[in-house]
Amino acid sequence: MNIVQQLEAEHAAELAAARPVPEFAPGDTVQVNVRVTEGTRERVQAYEGVCIARSGGGLNESFTVRKISYGEGVERVFPVHSPMIDSIKVMRRGVVRRAKLYYLRGRRGKSARIAERKDTRAPKKTKMASGPIFTAPKGQSDDLKLIKGVGPELESRLNALGIKTYAQIAAFSDEDIANVDDVLSFKGRIEREDWISQAKTLMADTTADEAVKVAEEEAAEEAAKKAESEKSE
Repeated sequence: MNIVQQLEAEHAAELAAARPVPEFAPGDTVQVNVRVTEGTRERVQAYEGVCIARSGGGLNESFTVRKISYGEGVERVFPVHSPMIDSIKVMRRGVVRRAKLYYLRGRRGKSARIAERKDTRAPKKTKMASGPIFTAPKGQSDDLKLIKGVGPELESRLNALGIKTYAQIAAFSDEDIANVDDVLSFKGRIEREDWISQAKTLMADTTADEAVKVAEEEAAEEAAKKAESEKSE
């Protein structure tokens, strides 16, 4: 870290201490309270909408909030550490699978809605980080490294939690995602990298490969029986 980056980091820490910034991600509904000056008067105006993107870092980090006003989509980009922001509140958590939600610009009504994350985790579950939180199925484990973003080390950590097959990941509920996210400090990684869709695709590929293998084995067995029959005649 050079001197400029160090100074920026220190300044960002000072600003965060003066006005704490809550943890939020694309898909979350946030209320940004902005200071507005009108002549000699100052007031705070609330701007509430869905965060569709976060970009940059440090002092230059910003986020985009989109809302529907009188039937039209309106977007505003806010610098995270802007002195014009009085406070930021997270109104609800959303369940999304992307880091950028620009696709919402072309949607209206129900198709533009984002499912709310129901965080029903019990505090005691955070104590289970060192042991399994899922029941590992019997049989052979799948190669979880075929999921984009999963390496050998992460595969071992998932196995330690009892996650060993594509079927388990494909069947993740919102609560399962929240629990794994919390234990492994993923910060939305499962949704961002769309593990569930990847797991379903890998399941389909595995099933197809197994079907081909079974067909080949049956054909070989039939050929062996036919050869044995011809030999006995």
